[in-house]
Amino acid sequence: MIRRASLVGVAALTAGALFAGAAPALASHAAETRAASGSATEEMPELSAEQLRFIEDGMGPEAMAELNRAISQGGDDGEIRPRAFPIAAVAIGAAAWCAKGAVASIPTSVLSDVADGKFSGKGTYVKNAIIGCLGGEIGGVVWKFLPGWVKNKAVSMVAAFIIKYIR
Repeated sequence: MIRRASLVGVAALTAGALFAGAAPALASHAAETRAASGSATEEMPELSAEQLRFIEDGMGPEAMAELNRAISQGGDDGEIRPRAFPIAAVAIGAAAWCAKGAVASIPTSVLSDVADGKFSGKGTYVKNAIIGCLGGEIGGVVWKFLPGWVKNKAVSMVAAFIIKYIR
């Protein structure tokens, strides 16, 4: 028992020492990588009035209100959402810029199916890529508690935005 406790202690000290030595290098590398590649929010140009109207019209007032409400409320578990935006349309636009790389090789016809709410075959891959970006942009807790119909509208609008403005 004492031997196990001492081994755990040695392992904790070793891991702490390694982390303390490696953390500055890892942080520096992460900063360089972000600067070189940029994140979805850094690369995304500001949305035009036309793009905002396109998203807001496509989502509809009820879905926009639900998404805005969910974004404005903090997570009950105290989750910090550093990339959550106060306007749902901007989050959808950012998710489209995030997903553009993942769906670059997907034919427009598949994206059109997703935009129309048809999810099958390659559409499932597209939907999952878009959900990953939406969850990152608005916060995972927010995404979990959105009604299914709002989630589906958001995924469809991201696909429609990619077709209309990014491709």
